[in-house]
Amino acid sequence: MKYYIFFLLSIVVNSAFSQVGNNALISLERHSFSSKILKEERSFQVYLPPSYFYSDEGNFPVLYLMDGDYNFYHDTGLIEFLSSVAGKIPEMIVVGISDKGSTKYREYCRPNAEGSEGGSANIFMSFLEEELKPLVNKKYRTSAYDILIGHSMGGLFVTNHYLEKPTAFDSFIAIDPSLWWKDYALTKKADTIFKDQKELSANLFISLANTQGMGVRGFVGVLDTYFPYDPKWSFTHYKGENHGSVHMIAIKEALLELFEDWEVSREKFYTFASSKDLIDHYKKLNTKFATQFSLPAYNFGNMMNYYYSKNLTEDIALLESEIATHFPNSVDEFYNVLGRYHLDAKKYEEAEKTYEKCLVKRPNSFRAHDGLSKVYTARKEFKKAAESSHQAIVYAKEVKARQWQLNELQSNLDHILELSKK
Repeated sequence: MKYYIFFLLSIVVNSAFSQVGNNALISLERHSFSSKILKEERSFQVYLPPSYFYSDEGNFPVLYLMDGDYNFYHDTGLIEFLSSVAGKIPEMIVVGISDKGSTKYREYCRPNAEGSEGGSANIFMSFLEEELKPLVNKKYRTSAYDILIGHSMGGLFVTNHYLEKPTAFDSFIAIDPSLWWKDYALTKKADTIFKDQKELSANLFISLANTQGMGVRGFVGVLDTYFPYDPKWSFTHYKGENHGSVHMIAIKEALLELFEDWEVSREKFYTFASSKDLIDHYKKLNTKFATQFSLPAYNFGNMMNYYYSKNLTEDIALLESEIATHFPNSVDEFYNVLGRYHLDAKKYEEAEKTYEKCLVKRPNSFRAHDGLSKVYTARKEFKKAAESSHQAIVYAKEVKARQWQLNELQSNLDHILELSKK
């Protein structure tokens, strides 16, 4: 009878899991709306990071990507890797701005000017600021920190936007921009604007590939003339990259530079007198980027090992309190790292209490249910283990867990069912 129950349970779980699998991709959404400013239907794609669905707390910077349909998938993959896997930058929302074909795209990227070389960049700036950004901010948990990225003609648009309306975004990333446009008109424009300006109001990251005649160096020369020591701008020449290949490395290094304080190195961590210093470090970043961040989960395990190895239980208690207050979107991650530490140390009672505490605050935590299943497995309570494992899969589907996470959950359930037969 026992095996028959587990057999039925296996069927139910595998059936549920097969329904999860088809939807468990990186969370992408596509929307369209009628733009009054552009007088046409416009579309955009949205990438939402993993922790976006774990709770309804916390918010995220927004990265707006020109030529969004072309660049969206490789850029969001890079950003998820750097944030959710490597812990080098915070998680963020990415909005890929769709074009209407290359002819109209170039028209909107070219700055307004007389003659055949002129475009309609000003009207597209208005579209971004007055229609698209308000729509995104209304629909999603966005913070007040925005980044604009463009490559080639998109880089021309980004650079021009930086000159025209530098406060519209907090950071601008122009990748191998086409600053040759209209006989290097933006370089001349920059010289006129910057000579009467005391400081830069937003960050500008500008890059150049091994391409010739892009006009980038002349523009950089103007920046260097008026703001030689201003940390808000930087220039990188990627001599080994062509016009196409420079895109990914330029975004990566610009984001790493922008969020250079995000990853706490081992050396930096050892300079902290207590976990309060660690929390204060990230509180400052919250303020700097006007964002209620999720803490980098990558560091939690190392922190926990250090505090326990030194018997600094007060630091762990302080972390728990401060995270609940200032980083509520990280509560789930904190308890699960702590629970895993107890589990690995075979402190099953403490692990169980930790996972249950997590579920009080986050009832849909698939990781807490998965942790409980492993506690029950260690105690050979296979029925309870299978039930918790099944619940983990159900909740993982609800919070749009990534496919690799679902694979891990299914593997754990298979292991439980196999052990129950012995």
